[in-house]
Amino acid sequence: MKTRIHLIVTGMILAINLLSVVVAMTPVTARDIEFADVTRTSWTDRRRVILMIGDGMGSQHRLAGQWSKVGLTGTLAMDSLTVKGWIQTANISGGITDSAASATAMATGVRTANGLLGVDPDGERLKTILELAQEKGMMTGLVVTSQITNATPAGFAAHIDDRYEVLEIASQMLDHQVDVLLGGGEGDWLPNTSLDCTGSQYGKRSDGRNLVDEAITEGYTYACSPVDFTAITPGTFPLLGLFSFEKLIWPYAPTLAEMTAVALDSLVADPEGFFLMVEGSQIDTASHASDGAWMIDDVKTFDDAVQVALNFTIANPDTLLIVVADHETGGLSIYQSSTCVSGDQGPFDIYGGGTFCTHFSTTGHTIDDVPLSAMGPGSEFLNGTYPNTSIHTSMHRYMTAFEYNYLPVISR
Repeated sequence: MKTRIHLIVTGMILAINLLSVVVAMTPVTARDIEFADVTRTSWTDRRRVILMIGDGMGSQHRLAGQWSKVGLTGTLAMDSLTVKGWIQTANISGGITDSAASATAMATGVRTANGLLGVDPDGERLKTILELAQEKGMMTGLVVTSQITNATPAGFAAHIDDRYEVLEIASQMLDHQVDVLLGGGEGDWLPNTSLDCTGSQYGKRSDGRNLVDEAITEGYTYACSPVDFTAITPGTFPLLGLFSFEKLIWPYAPTLAEMTAVALDSLVADPEGFFLMVEGSQIDTASHASDGAWMIDDVKTFDDAVQVALNFTIANPDTLLIVVADHETGGLSIYQSSTCVSGDQGPFDIYGGGTFCTHFSTTGHTIDDVPLSAMGPGSEFLNGTYPNTSIHTSMHRYMTAFEYNYLPVISR
């Protein structure tokens, strides 16, 4: 009986090995991506995850960015990813979410109430995907165009029941020892006795702590101006860059694409991989203000950053790249016209010819589903319509899987 079992097992192993050889010899013929078997001998334990969030970016926001940047038939970088899906954005009560509840859902896999960060509705602390990455020895990064203490980045590196307690959030972020922090919000890190980088404003902290100095003492390289940013050399970490007293001011300097590239340069060498969250923060701000021009510029700016991440993912196919929004803002709709209805904005140029107008039906958030696009190992689980907690599920599955058997092979 033992001999028979041994023969069966041996046969199965030979069959699997033969299948691997056949797959390896089979040419890739798909237009974009196919999944090729990767044997254990060629697999590493490295996991790379890039989550890119266009704050407030619904389907019409994407379309407005497309028309302006690449035309009616062109394709944005964010729309060129192979997996397409939709994300339901409701908070735990089934109502319209804010950025805090949505970030917490994506970061922890648990829906919560508006205003809460990294905690459930009872105030119980939840483990975030950033913390899981750190437990696994992976490097971590947060890159935004808002204050780095704003709700979305805070949802990954803070645990607090009030999203507006930004001074405490800054302290928690430093305590978390995130390897790369790039964005705005220098005022939240400085005492009210110290001037900011421009020498024009005093910090906001009344507790006497200078978190910038504390970060430098802990080994962080600090940058607070475009000149400082250009001096950063590849592989620099830990890295703290705060380029505005509050949110970054348009036109952003550095740009979101430039900050994304620097973050990837800093994180890429880690043999265990990394988790990086990049947010196009002010798509939401512009939509709250019903400002079509600003919104369009920020969608395109975000897409430039997505292109940087996409290029990285193509070169490093052990990367899971997800592009999504936390919610829709503004109830936006767009339409082609040379004259806009009273109260609407435009006309804005369509790349390649024509013009269009924007119409905002609200200055708040909506409960609309938002589009998702993704590629890389684990992305196949996002093909369809799912709650926002599924983003955490997909990242968690990939980061904790004992062995991931399929990696994307890019063909052009």
